[in-house]
Amino acid sequence: MVTNITYILLISVLLIFGGWSFKALISLAQGKPIEINPKNPLNLKARWPKESKEK
Repeated sequence: MVTNITYILLISVLLIFGGWSFKALISLAQGKPIEINPKNPLNLKARWPKESKEK
């Protein structure tokens, strides 16, 4: 049980760091500065904006 959780955490960390490095390589290839956002490491965004309560 503990080993399964450890493997899940290890794979998740590897995928996140791999995504960061791939994003950095693409940015360098395009000549853009590398942006690292620790609060949103995968740069995930909501598909639908929150509804505003303005009437």
